[in-house]
Amino acid sequence: MKALGFAAILVSVCALAACTVTSGEGGTGGEGGEGGSTSSSSSTTSGTGGEGGEDSGTGGEGGGNECTGLETTACMTCCSEAHPSETEAFNALNFLHCGCAAEIRCAALCDTMDPTTDVCGDDGEVNLEVNNTDCELCVIEESETGPCYDDVYTACEAAEGCQALTACFNSCE
Repeated sequence: MKALGFAAILVSVCALAACTVTSGEGGTGGEGGEGGSTSSSSSTTSGTGGEGGEDSGTGGEGGGNECTGLETTACMTCCSEAHPSETEAFNALNFLHCGCAAEIRCAALCDTMDPTTDVCGDDGEVNLEVNNTDCELCVIEESETGPCYDDVYTACEAAEGCQALTACFNSCE
């Protein structure tokens, strides 16, 4: 799901610490497994500690998608916490597309000549280690209201180190 409520998650990403996702009960067909399958099918899905059976039930935490079934904002937060490295990649793409692209209004705030505030590197990389609150606030607003968010989402879906996050987001209702 391409939710536009990502701003709160974007802000929390800056302070995101690694978290541990605990395993839960297996799905109906994957009892004893770490999660079973997240959809009904005739395939077999393995989970740590057991194997899901045919037509297995909804996966538990730690299974196929540990965030499925949560309210949208909670689901997106869960996805971000469950996939911290992908969240960092998504965040970098968000600054790249919503803050550094020349046609975006935030570029004037994010792409500076001052090394202490320049988020946009000359090599196409972003530097999120600098302190640039004006850029950050602009990117948050732009990603909620501007068309750049679709570009970020598409780029994340295509990037190997980001796909798990968008797959998780897509399960959020």
